Parts: sequence; C-alpha cells; structure tokens
Amino acid sequence: MNTYFGLVILLFGCGLSKAQINVLNADRPNEIGVFSEEQKEALSTQKYLEYPYVDEKDIMWSKIVYEEIDLSEKFNHPLFFPNDGLYNSERKSLWRTIREAILSHKVNNIYNDANPNFTEKFDHSTYIRRLENSEGPEVVPLKSLDIVSYKIKGIWYVDKRIGEMRYRLLGIMPRGKDMNNLANNEPVDLFWLWYKDLRPILHKQLVFDDKNNASRITFDQLLTSRRFTSRIYAIDNVFNDRAVDQYVDDPFMQLIESERLKSVIRDFEQDLWSN
Repeated sequence: MNTYFGLVILLFGCGLSKAQINVLNADRPNEIGVFSEEQKEALSTQKYLEYPYVDEKDIMWSKIVYEEIDLSEKFNHPLFFPNDGLYNSERKSLWRTIREAILSHKVNNIYNDANPNFTEKFDHSTYIRRLENSEGPEVVPLKSLDIVSYKIKGIWYVDKRIGEMRYRLLGIMPRGKDMNNLANNEPVDLFWLWYKDLRPILHKQLVFDDKNNASRITFDQLLTSRRFTSRIYAIDNVFNDRAVDQYVDDPFMQLIESERLKSVIRDFEQDLWSN
C-alpha cells in the first residue's frame, strides 16, 4: 500500500499547473473564470490515467468497501463549494459538476440509491425533472449547499503480478436534501452513479485549491488518488454487506468499528509479506 500511495504523491507533483483561469489575460471582467479555447484544447487532449487491465487470476485478495465522505470536514472542502453562481466554469463543486453532466445528458445511467450493485436504473427524463424539482409548484433545484456527503463504493485488491495492494473506485452517490420532500431536513441517499461514466467529465473539471491557485488537480485525480477523509460504513460480508449501524447501535462505537475495518485492510498487506 505504501508503494501505491507513493505513486499517488508523484502524480500530484506532476498535476496540472494553472493559475486562476484567465485572471491575468482577461480583457473584460466577464472573461475571468472562463476557459480560453487554448485551455479547453489542453484539457481535452490530456487524457486521464486509464485503469490498467487486471486479470482475475492475478487477484489474490480483495474487499469491497463502502465509505462516506463527510463534506463538513475541512479536508473534504475541495469537494464542497456552496456558491453555485459565482463562476461559470472554474470553481465548481463536485455536485454542480455531476448535476450539469446529468442535465446535459453526458451521464445517462442513474442507478437506484437502494441498490449499490448498479442493476436498477432510474428513468433519465423523469430524474431530470426531479433534479430540477419542476414537478412541484416552485422550481427549486438542489444546490451544492444541499449536499452533505458522498457515499462511495470501491474495491481494495492485491495484484500478485505487481506485488502490491491497490484501490479502484467503482461508484459514487451524493447524499442531501430530499427532492421529494424539501421540508424534510434529514439528508437522504439520492442515486448511485457508475464511476467510469463520470471519469471523462470529472477529468475536465479542476478542483479549487484555497492554498495555492497555481497548483490544480481535477476531481478525477482527487477521487482516484483518495485525497479525502472518509469513514467505512459497510464492507462485503456474509450478511448481505450489512452496514455498521445495523449491528452497532452506539454512534461512537460505530466510529470505532469503522477504524477497526480500516485496520483490517491496512494490515493485510503488511501481514501478507511478513509471513
């Protein structure tokens, strides 16, 4: 696992280097925050890092892991930018990027939030109406401020051919305000998206960095390299992948159980090569 994260750090060091978009070259204020044609071409020609082919016989161990990324945590703030209307294209939250991709039909496969196996799809046209909330008396679309967290599904696996543990992100689900009942203040699961469907879109959207505007990465780089904090809320098991809160009642003990599950994965690689 240490080798993998070393590669991640190297990738970040070689990441995109762009200042705040067009702030130095803008002829008019409305050009600030808008990609120039040259910048659009540069992003379109820079392909995201393809997943390597992994032969099933080379996987000697794997675990499906479900995690939740809490957007209230400071380290996760790059995913959460609540002011949707400040910039047209530069500063976008992950939610705004996902929402615009669905509304523009760049992502057409939207999966049932109750089924993490991506076998039950929502009707796309119906879901667009739900995203816009256009079926109600007033159009109140969900904003970035309404999204509180993301659930992700991924797999940790040991590839014996290269002799290391790696992670592959499989799906992502936003959690936020109930679109069917906007008066409900409790966040709900919205929908699952197959992550490979999102990669071409997330690769073109730069993440805002409040520490250094000249060092930028994309949402795809941020997520695939696990530059976020999360808690494990479920792991594949014989009990139909039941969540931690289904067998641990106390919230504090749920956090303890989440850390225990993390250590099971973290320690496996060390135990594997120490024997």
